[in-house]
Amino acid sequence: MIIGLGCDIVQLSRMKDSRDAIAKRILSDSEWNQYQSFYGQRQLEFLAGHFAAKEALIKALPTNYQMKDLSISYYEQKPKVDIEGYTISLSISHEKEYATSVAVVESVEG
Repeated sequence: MIIGLGCDIVQLSRMKDSRDAIAKRILSDSEWNQYQSFYGQRQLEFLAGHFAAKEALIKALPTNYQMKDLSISYYEQKPKVDIEGYTISLSISHEKEYATSVAVVESVEG
């Protein structure tokens, strides 16, 4: 059963001047390592995409999480988040100057 739906959009230029400070505040350790492997526009897209995804997740989850506590990984080039008790569908998209994300959270029936 779906228990939450969240979406968010981020303008890349809003993160440009302070990208490393934002990255350190919102990214998990594994995300930080991945972020550092990118350069220029791709690094900015990664950060804005993860920011939008974490905002969408926070909106969709029934309990409060801090951005840094949510870690997005990739399986077969698709973003995923593992939180016990939930099945999460996550999409991240980029278009020129924007990154957007949608998160659907379902309860795991036991």
